Amino acid sequence: MGASLPPKEANLFKLIVKSYETKQYKKGLKAADAILKKFPEHGETLSMKGLTLNCMDRKSEAYELVRRGLKNDLKSHVCWHVYGLLYRSDREYREAIKSYRNALRIDPDNIEILRDLSLLQAQMRDLTGFVETRQQLLTLKPNHRMNWIGFAVAHHLNSNGAKAVDILEAYEGTLEDDYPPDNERCEHGEMLLYKISLLEECELFDKALEELQKKEAKIVDRLAFKEQQVSLLVKLGRLEEGERIYKALLAMNPDNYRYYEGLQKCLGLYSDNGQYSDDEIGQLDALYRSLQKQYSWSSAVKRIPLDFLKDEKFREAAENYVRPLLTKGVPSLFSDLSPLYDQLGKAEIIEQLILELENSIRTTGGYPGMAEKEPPSTLMWVLFLLAQHYDRRGQYDLSLAKIDEAIEHTPTVIDLYLVKGRILKHAGDLPAAAALADEARSMDLADRYLNSECVKRMLQADQVALAEKTAVLFTKDGDQHNNLHDMQCMWYELASGESYFRQGDLGRALKKFLAVEKHYADMTEDQFDFHSYCLRKMTLRAYVEMLKFQDRLHSYPYFHKAAAGAIRCYLRLYDSPSPSVTEEDEEMSKLLPSQKKKMRQKQRKAEARAKKEAEEKNEDESSASGVSKSGKRQHAKPVDPDPYGVKLLQVEDPLLEATKYLKLLQKNSSESLETHLLSFEVNMRKQKILLAFQAVKQLLRLDAESPDSHGCLIRFFHKVGTMSAPVSDSDKLIWNVLDLERSSLSQLHGKSLIEANSSFLEKHKESLMHRAAAAEMLYVLEPERRLEAIKLIEDSVNNVVPRNGALGSVGEWSLKDCVAVHQLLKTAFFDSDAASRWKERCAGYFPFSIYFEGTCSSVTSISADGNVCNAPENGGNHQEPVRSLGSHSPNGKLESFKELTI
Repeated sequence: MGASLPPKEANLFKLIVKSYETKQYKKGLKAADAILKKFPEHGETLSMKGLTLNCMDRKSEAYELVRRGLKNDLKSHVCWHVYGLLYRSDREYREAIKSYRNALRIDPDNIEILRDLSLLQAQMRDLTGFVETRQQLLTLKPNHRMNWIGFAVAHHLNSNGAKAVDILEAYEGTLEDDYPPDNERCEHGEMLLYKISLLEECELFDKALEELQKKEAKIVDRLAFKEQQVSLLVKLGRLEEGERIYKALLAMNPDNYRYYEGLQKCLGLYSDNGQYSDDEIGQLDALYRSLQKQYSWSSAVKRIPLDFLKDEKFREAAENYVRPLLTKGVPSLFSDLSPLYDQLGKAEIIEQLILELENSIRTTGGYPGMAEKEPPSTLMWVLFLLAQHYDRRGQYDLSLAKIDEAIEHTPTVIDLYLVKGRILKHAGDLPAAAALADEARSMDLADRYLNSECVKRMLQADQVALAEKTAVLFTKDGDQHNNLHDMQCMWYELASGESYFRQGDLGRALKKFLAVEKHYADMTEDQFDFHSYCLRKMTLRAYVEMLKFQDRLHSYPYFHKAAAGAIRCYLRLYDSPSPSVTEEDEEMSKLLPSQKKKMRQKQRKAEARAKKEAEEKNEDESSASGVSKSGKRQHAKPVDPDPYGVKLLQVEDPLLEATKYLKLLQKNSSESLETHLLSFEVNMRKQKILLAFQAVKQLLRLDAESPDSHGCLIRFFHKVGTMSAPVSDSDKLIWNVLDLERSSLSQLHGKSLIEANSSFLEKHKESLMHRAAAAEMLYVLEPERRLEAIKLIEDSVNNVVPRNGALGSVGEWSLKDCVAVHQLLKTAFFDSDAASRWKERCAGYFPFSIYFEGTCSSVTSISADGNVCNAPENGGNHQEPVRSLGSHSPNGKLESFKELTI
């Protein structure tokens, strides 16, 4: 580096490199300027100065200098390496890899460049190239442990575990018998555990167990050693030894559910679906009774039997589990019991049990059959549990009565107000739920959880401005947006994005959804530093797990919600473009193709010029704000140039933007019904017939009986039927494929669309949503039967069960479904009278619903007899999107995709 310079300048060049590595950027710049004063066109110095400026956030100058340096010295590996580093800092990894490869053509044995290249290949999952680079590094420096380990990991990631084992064994062969020294025992033990996990992955269980036992003395992590050992013993069928080790593990941690599961597997008493015979239940009961004697303080050993016990034994175990927790006052008890409600008959037993406990405490002051008196707080916690139980069962009248009694008993318990707010949320009164959450928050202003819960309720009630003011209370310097974004507070961004979407503010909704998508991009970027760190620290098992996690990162729910929300925004934007975009399109449509091209080029140049000016302005502002000791500029707080998301709405092709996120969902959330519903909507608008049909087939595969699947199937073939006859050979081929596929679908085989719709209705006539979907499709297929289709919906019967004379009744209809049907009547059938009749009917079922203006909602909080209502009826969770209905008009024209939320 700097070899073409005289000795004095060559030393200065070395100082630039050293200053860059030690982050003394001002010092490096001074040295660079001294060289450039004598040699203004020296390529390597120009490149290093550019790299230093890049670290000082002066990117435009940095790129200009680096490109100029590269132009002056194309045969310098330093210039190419610096160019790659510049691209890497901007996450342009593919361009960085190209630059590194060019540098290696000039200096093929440069260790630094090879190492940097290997990190990028691991980041981009170029596994073949990663193996080659790590092999070259090992060849050049075989006495470096990290090169051996890196080569082994590269083969493992490239699905060649056997080769990775061979490499690790070859590396061990180079070590002395007394290795490792005390200061490297942990790292060496981790490497051995990694090697054994590789053998297990290759299904060489005998060899893995032999190796584990042979190297036992060198493995420091005793817990990992035992867990690895028992895993291998179970896979080898040596269950008695496995049972013994699992019991030893339970002695170390009797609250680890995985150990109980493993013990059951060793005893042949484990079922993946949780279904057991009576004989197996008896054996499991005896097992856990004996374990309870050993680990009487363990919560897990008492909770697990509730999953498999039945009838009277279940009741006895549940009572023994619940009693001490009620006495102690554990607010999370219901969350613990909640999964049991999915098992037939257990909810009724729990209800009977809690009612008996309540009655006994009221009458005797203690539990049934117990002489000791319970503290006064026990009754309050019983009422608290009972309120949540009734809430889960949809009995909101009883639920609110119990929670109000608990509040009257002890008004200072904050959890009571949170639960009451949750009940009202389920019942449909979101403003009242938000008010209760705010009351709970005001009881402890230093509790971040209460603040977050309150903000969430406010956003559900579309009180965005109030939610922002509340969130500010726990952010740095009152900087709400930037601070929450920096903290990757995705629940807030998703909730506010959904709220903006409900209110029709697509710009801000998109801004929030895309902010979540950026967080996931940042998480992907965050793995970069670990590629070298984990190899150096030998945390190999954790490293491989982290890479696997990164590979499935976009399959997690928050990303799915954000991507789906962005797609819905783009679909709505496509169906109803903003006025500015529409006017611009009209002007463009009047121009000739050549004029359009020139106009777009002018727009791009203007945007690029404005962007450059903004960057220069930022640099000027940052220079005015001062420079740190290292030379890095101190920026003022960044100002959001587009707070309302206006620029996000100015996209030329909303469907193209939607497709970007749709591809990610199809790749990572292919088992979600919503993914394929969105795919259908996007591709029908793009007239991509085969892709739309592919979405239909996926919907039928996942849930052929879903109202959404049925609606998409009928709409698709109805749309195809209204299209003109194919002319080109490709169109004819598509039509032939569709004809063959249609005959293979059981729903349409030998039936017309009208017959298929009638069959679907007959099969699901007891379900509200299925009837609504069938009615909608009837209207689509035969618009003249509109009134008949509406009557089909209105004739739906709610199978209600009266609740001891309580207000309203509980049935199978949910609040979100009834709202969806109301929207269907308004927007698909265009019948305001029918919608009004449905609203009036549902107001009786859901008296606390704001949407239906129920008599007991916070809007009309006084009932007809003058008493304050406190009993909402059957409802749903308003965070969940209501299923799409009414997205097709009777004339075959596609209308806007309606993703309704309450």
